[in-house]
Amino acid sequence: MDPYVILRSALEGEEITTIEALLLMQQEKSFIPEIFQVADEINKRLNRDTVTFVHSNMITYTNVCRAGCKFCSYYRKKGEKGSFAHTIDSVLEAISANNNITEVCLQGGLNPELKFNFFHELFKQIRKNFPELHIHALSPAEIYFLSKRNRMPVHDILTKFKEAGLNTIPGTAAEILNDKLRKKICPDKIRTNDWIDIVKTAHRMDIKTSVSLLYGHIEDEIYVSEHMEIIRNIQKETGGITEFIAIPFMPDNSQLQRRNVVTEQRDWDEIFRVIAVCRIYFGTAIRNIQLNWHLVGLENAVHGVTTGVNDIGNTIMTSSPKNKGKKVEKISMVNFEKAFTKIGRLLKQRDSYYNMINKTPKHKLSLCTVQN
Repeated sequence: MDPYVILRSALEGEEITTIEALLLMQQEKSFIPEIFQVADEINKRLNRDTVTFVHSNMITYTNVCRAGCKFCSYYRKKGEKGSFAHTIDSVLEAISANNNITEVCLQGGLNPELKFNFFHELFKQIRKNFPELHIHALSPAEIYFLSKRNRMPVHDILTKFKEAGLNTIPGTAAEILNDKLRKKICPDKIRTNDWIDIVKTAHRMDIKTSVSLLYGHIEDEIYVSEHMEIIRNIQKETGGITEFIAIPFMPDNSQLQRRNVVTEQRDWDEIFRVIAVCRIYFGTAIRNIQLNWHLVGLENAVHGVTTGVNDIGNTIMTSSPKNKGKKVEKISMVNFEKAFTKIGRLLKQRDSYYNMINKTPKHKLSLCTVQN
């Protein structure tokens, strides 16, 4: 199978197969620029010269987690030094501190102390105090955990959360959608079919979701291509996916690194190759591909745009409520715009459904990370 023929058919608007996507990921490194070029062209056709961000505060409500995933260096056990859990009031305070945001994203660990009622009341209070704010919260893993702990069907949980104010769901915790591999990296987390069922259930309830891929650890190209196929099939069935989020694995003192399973981050060309193949593979099915600038840094986020990325994620990150008064890293929107202008792109603010907005004067915006 000729890889040039695959790229040519993609440029002609044909949908490439999963086997063809796999073949592109298995080409020699010398072929990577060809893949980047086609991914960039398809991205421009879909999104023109626009790169988007959402003015959102991503709040980690707790780092206490019973899953203990081997790729995660962030989680803590209950009572362990550095563990935390936000109260409803501290979440509201974190939102108030950034009153120009259009979205709040809430995610955290699988904390047995936080029951259904906590989240139900949290959503109600956010909606009461910030009626226009979009609530993007709880991955399928968190929803599944609540369902089991509270003995409630997923549909009932989502119904009540939606009534309380939940708008959309982050489709994280997907990692790699293959149970054989999941048993090695996240054995105590949601299984593949349960993740798929929750995402589809949300879509049937008109709750849109993102989807994600964690790669660059122990997976190979076959696992990645199978994962991509599952995602594209969901979108064809439901149309409820807003964006695909590429999450390169950073070893960062994770169990995988400490046990010498994965000692170094994968080469950036390989990281961007996966993104580029995803852009080509998803085509018009999933228009938006995100690479979060908080994770990879501004320079890599800019380069990612030339390989198929059209969204750099949210503006603000808040973790522990204990970080009050700690130094906040800020980058002005002007400097961000300049970085993308240099590659011929325009940085624009969007809402949670990828509608362009001009709600906040850009000179009042900065992109920042509040470290734990």
